[in-house]
Amino acid sequence: MWKENLYQPVEILLREHDTFPIGEHQHSFFEMAYILEGTGSFVVNSVNGGKEHHNYCAADLCLIPPNRVHLFRICSHSRYLFIRFTENYVTDYINRYAEGALDIQAGYCIRFQQSDAEMLHSLIGLIVREVSEKKMMSDYLLNCYVNSVIVLAVRNLSTSAPEHDNADSSKAQYMLKYIRQHIHQPELLKLNIVAEKFHLSPTYAGRFFKRNFGEDFKQYIQKSRLKTVEDMLVGTQMSIKEISNRMGYTDPCYLNKLFQQYHNMTPLQYRKKYCGTHSPISEEK
Repeated sequence: MWKENLYQPVEILLREHDTFPIGEHQHSFFEMAYILEGTGSFVVNSVNGGKEHHNYCAADLCLIPPNRVHLFRICSHSRYLFIRFTENYVTDYINRYAEGALDIQAGYCIRFQQSDAEMLHSLIGLIVREVSEKKMMSDYLLNCYVNSVIVLAVRNLSTSAPEHDNADSSKAQYMLKYIRQHIHQPELLKLNIVAEKFHLSPTYAGRFFKRNFGEDFKQYIQKSRLKTVEDMLVGTQMSIKEISNRMGYTDPCYLNKLFQQYHNMTPLQYRKKYCGTHSPISEEK
């Protein structure tokens, strides 16, 4: 499976095709695909192992979080605006809440409220114009427009959270969302803190989580945090020390020891194995 990396914080691409040139693939970054013209379908593998199929047309916006296998199938000549950005970009230039909100598990074709859809359409027009006719300060304007598109997406994802059949199911899904949003903040992922957030006792919160997800709460948090470390090792050039600080580990040596317990290799060995020799490797522990 081909996996594409991004070597700058943000990239904007205008593309048009009669046949999409790439089959199933995945990215190490976020990508938004705005349909400027044409029809077709967007297929993405959901985290539960199934597939989501969306028929697209002009003015649709598809969101692909990192590591989601996906493809586009074209029915009629299609023009796309691709906005691609790293996870760190969202955290650094907007906030961590936005990064967590964008890491969706389903519903990859975003449905906008009417007023926001009109605003999005205007922003896309401005982006297309600046990309097509680069002028003085275009890069600065493009950053402002892209940030506005991201914030609009976050707002509409937040207001269109899926409804569930019962209160427990809804609470469980929002608990997962909370964990994703705060994966860099271990102090907010302690069982007693999460229990208080969702108005549960710590004892019941642990049973509640295991009943809904089939896994011990603490183990799930640890695995999720290490999965984020894996993505940062492969998808960024941050040193081990920087990754450790970003993820809130006590020190790089602790992260190194914990990572070896799960992978039987150090973080640097993991990076070398999955990045090959083309990515610079920091020896800083």
